[in-house]
Amino acid sequence: MTRVLIGRLRVVVPTILLITILTFALRVIIPGGPADALLGGSDNPDTIKMINERYGLDQPIWQQYFSWLGGMLRGDLGTSYATGLPVSDVIGPRLASTVEIVGLGMLLAILAGGAIGMYAAIHRSTRLGRLVFAATGIGVSLPVFWFATIVAGILGVALRILPVNGYTPLADGLVPHLSSIAMPVVLIALPSTALMTRHVRSTMVAALESPYVRTAWAMGISSRRVYFDLALKNAIGPVVSFMPFLAATLVGELVIIDVVFVLPGLGSAIVDAVHFRDYPSLQAIVLLMSVAVVLLSLIADLVLTALDPRRRKEATT
Repeated sequence: MTRVLIGRLRVVVPTILLITILTFALRVIIPGGPADALLGGSDNPDTIKMINERYGLDQPIWQQYFSWLGGMLRGDLGTSYATGLPVSDVIGPRLASTVEIVGLGMLLAILAGGAIGMYAAIHRSTRLGRLVFAATGIGVSLPVFWFATIVAGILGVALRILPVNGYTPLADGLVPHLSSIAMPVVLIALPSTALMTRHVRSTMVAALESPYVRTAWAMGISSRRVYFDLALKNAIGPVVSFMPFLAATLVGELVIIDVVFVLPGLGSAIVDAVHFRDYPSLQAIVLLMSVAVVLLSLIADLVLTALDPRRRKEATT
């Protein structure tokens, strides 16, 4: 496993390095600069020069990059242009709600998508099985912003079953806390559940139609053993490899969910950072999310190698 880890790190480290370069480029790609953002469009050259010198923006771009990267490696995320506070103080309080909502959304997508996908694969020849598969196509293509707005309007405004916006910390009570995150978790998980359902169904169908499963049927092995001990076991690998893509999908929907439900998460922090041209905060959030997805991909790859003897053998040869 150590050799496998070293081999994967040879890919992960350059990938993260490339991510840092692309993330740093945000300050070049996005129109305007810190001085323009802080001065509200003022064209006073002396003031602009002073601000550029203060933040090191008068240095060559490569020096700015290595200075920024060195700070990131030391845990210094920089200073927010919008608030003047350390970026860690700006995004730190928002991290908890984001991790909770994305984590619960991913768990819901895995459990619900796995169960529905197995059912759709086992009953693929029935009318209900085909209907479930067709419904996943709707779930994948459904606009999250539109659907979230509709659900929030019905359950939150019209029926007042759940709060329509805001985040209640766990310290204020379990029921209010769960009520505040119920709709965001379900809605952020909906497209991912549809994706997971389709993926599990396709891998299960491939396993169920394989020669060894047909042999098991011919030998009279029980349906339970065929489905769970043979087909599901061999379908686990492709599902595990699908996890990083699932996480990336959830992260991509985070901005929409935070805006619709007025949540104090990293999604709304991205919107604020873009609006105020707060480049350090924007860079830190984008880098944090990107590295998290890459590391999740590494973990999934290691888990997949541990589960599959063939991959372990290939890695050691």
